[in-house]
Amino acid sequence: MKRDDFKKIIKLRSIWKIDRRKGNYTLPNGEKLTIYVKKLVESQMKIDNLLIASNGDLYFGTGGEWDSERKEFDDFTICPPFSENEICTFDEMESRINRIVNEIVC
Repeated sequence: MKRDDFKKIIKLRSIWKIDRRKGNYTLPNGEKLTIYVKKLVESQMKIDNLLIASNGDLYFGTGGEWDSERKEFDDFTICPPFSENEICTFDEMESRINRIVNEIVC
């Protein structure tokens, strides 16, 4: 899925106005808009089993589960169609999620 299409889905799912001119305003429950949007992004990614690739687009992927023996998260495997799989660390995926949230809100 193209990154811009995913951002449109998030904006459509939001019950709060996402307007870049207003920025990261505080919602009536006291949390910032970015926290709310991040929950929407993670929820949609989980529903569709999507992960963010290095090119910014979203593809089917697996991984990121907690490994109790090693006491750390497993790496993600992103599976772009007709292309080599991409391995991504948990921290890098968090960074990619934060970037897309900032693009939507700020």
